[in-house]
Amino acid sequence: MMSQPPLELPFRIAALVKNYIAGNITPDEQAELDAWINLSEKNRELWAEISQGATNEWTSTPLHNYNMENVIGSIHHKIKKNKQRRTFIYLSAAAAILIMIAAGLQYLKAPKEPAMEYVVIGNEVPPGTTKARLVMANGHTIGLDKARDSSFTEGNGVQVQQQQGVLSYQAKNNTKEMPTYNTLITPKGGEYKLVLGDGTVVWLNAASSIRFPNRFSGNQREVQLTGEAYFEVTHDPKRPFIVAVNGTEVQVLGTAFDVRAYQPAITYTTLVNGAVRVAPNGSKGQVLQPGQMARSGNGGLSITNADIEQVTAWKNKQIILRDADLRDIMEELSRWYNVDVVYAGDFNTATGVTIEISREVPLKKILEMIMLTKSAKFRIDGDVVTVLPFR
Repeated sequence: MMSQPPLELPFRIAALVKNYIAGNITPDEQAELDAWINLSEKNRELWAEISQGATNEWTSTPLHNYNMENVIGSIHHKIKKNKQRRTFIYLSAAAAILIMIAAGLQYLKAPKEPAMEYVVIGNEVPPGTTKARLVMANGHTIGLDKARDSSFTEGNGVQVQQQQGVLSYQAKNNTKEMPTYNTLITPKGGEYKLVLGDGTVVWLNAASSIRFPNRFSGNQREVQLTGEAYFEVTHDPKRPFIVAVNGTEVQVLGTAFDVRAYQPAITYTTLVNGAVRVAPNGSKGQVLQPGQMARSGNGGLSITNADIEQVTAWKNKQIILRDADLRDIMEELSRWYNVDVVYAGDFNTATGVTIEISREVPLKKILEMIMLTKSAKFRIDGDVVTVLPFR
């Protein structure tokens, strides 16, 4: 059991604890549970909470008085109060264990009436992976993924290397050759990391593209973006860095920021550190301060405070959506898991759902967590997810 992937472990422990509480745990399962309990002090603390406190409440409460939302809400409250990464990971695992136990016990405690099953019907859908395709200036296309390493030299002497899911460009300083423009494209279910010729690092999210020169020349550095990317720009006060997207220019000297432009006419620019100027449709624009988000499009520009952790979660292999509309959540999952989403029946999708989970888990696990909020039910048929009213 201890050799299981970390992302699977909470769900395995939840099953063991549920069997323990129900009184049907096998000797082998008991040994497995004991090994996990004794693995760390954190595990012993969580076990004490489960076995002494929460267990008594769950097993003694009549089903009609049982409130799943209160359990989930208290877990989310614990997680939100602890922003440090190590504590966040521990509490996320604890949340998965407690939620899975709660769902299992709700089923066990309903002998006289059919229990609501928090299970997604259908096949499993794996998460996205590191993959993209590079379209060269001459139209030649190269498939990229994490498994294949390669290197080559472009016609103007620029060295290109693909290694461990990172595409890097390195130009000779003394070259007088004109730059050529390449385009890196990620499909639905893909992401990729790009290092430009000036050292700027770009993380490209799923269903996105970036057009860029294989080396920068002149008095500015410009790229064109569709979809979403996170930038860490190399400082160069003599050559500002410009991201052109949806008719908006994001002008940078050296900073870290996220640009999201999945909607045809709307762009969201979120500044993590440094300073950027967001200038829609050739206007002077406005300068953002760290922690601010600009919404530009349709001739307008508005600035609000941003949830940096949520905006940049995808870059850190997380899905964090707080008080989100169900349709927005499903659009996010559709891009990363490469599925189509259809809605069956009439129901309100503006339900304010919160998700905080690794985006490396299978899709079913996320959908089952959403089902615990009673916002919707789901059915998976191949690469199509049907969203159904929760009844």
